[in-house]
Amino acid sequence: MYRYRALERRISESRPGAAVLDVGCGRGDNLRRLRRYGGRALGIDPSLPRLLEARHIAPAAAACGESLPWADQSFDMVYISHVLHHAADMGAVLEESYRSLRPGGILFVIETVDDSPLMRLARAIQPRWDEDEVLNRFRFADLVRRLEETGFRVACGATFNWMYFAWELLPLAFRPLDRLSPIFIGIESLFGRVLNRWGGHCWLVAQRPGPSLFPETVWKDAA
Repeated sequence: MYRYRALERRISESRPGAAVLDVGCGRGDNLRRLRRYGGRALGIDPSLPRLLEARHIAPAAAACGESLPWADQSFDMVYISHVLHHAADMGAVLEESYRSLRPGGILFVIETVDDSPLMRLARAIQPRWDEDEVLNRFRFADLVRRLEETGFRVACGATFNWMYFAWELLPLAFRPLDRLSPIFIGIESLFGRVLNRWGGHCWLVAQRPGPSLFPETVWKDAA
């Protein structure tokens, strides 16, 4: 389902002790994994209630991605998961990520994209996720272009999850439906290779130009 997780782990474990920033860390779910992989991970989030939970996992500061409170070239990796579509200034978040990365550092992005007709319908019906408004909508190719315009070299990436994301919401509303989740996971896995071009999500690995801080072999043929 989330095959980028294996790549995320390979990249992280290839540089033990890497300085990693999780932009929009929320309650710390991604921070927990990034630290488990061996990174010196810390996070930022504008929500104080979320930060109080995240701080039980790793250091976390109240800040926004549009203005990161660190000096230039402070991190080996910047990790952004489902944040850009909520950003007040998406371009500023990408520019700050670039600024704060060391040359050869990695930007790892997971995002929601409009390549899927189901996602476009879902966004029209529900333009918010929890308390966070969706401020930016884009397709996979648009996101690649924005990264390249910021100065990043896109190493690899792909769309995924063409159907299952639509199912995920139903068990939240009616818990007994969760018993059917394995069926929908099976359908997603069976047809994913053919239909992921219409995925509702994507992942991207991009690099700030410079001598690579991570062995490029870890993402070779990842897409």
